[in-house]
Amino acid sequence: MTRSVEGLPAPNERRRLREAAELTHDEVAAAVGVTANTVRSWESGRTAPRGRKREAYTKFLAGLPALPDALESEAEAADP
Repeated sequence: MTRSVEGLPAPNERRRLREAAELTHDEVAAAVGVTANTVRSWESGRTAPRGRKREAYTKFLAGLPALPDALESEAEAADP
């Protein structure tokens, strides 16, 4: 996982994590306390979360699985 400053994943990784968890922008926004447009902006790299929102977003992302269970199982099966 690519990390940027202070443990927050890079914007493209943020999007990948959200999509892997099958979450919408609205669901992430509600969990963090921002708007869906703000989440889109964070994922595109146009803006970056700051202060308490950054802490909440970082904590939220850290709680998401890195890969969906199905993909994880496939990856384990492919490794000899």
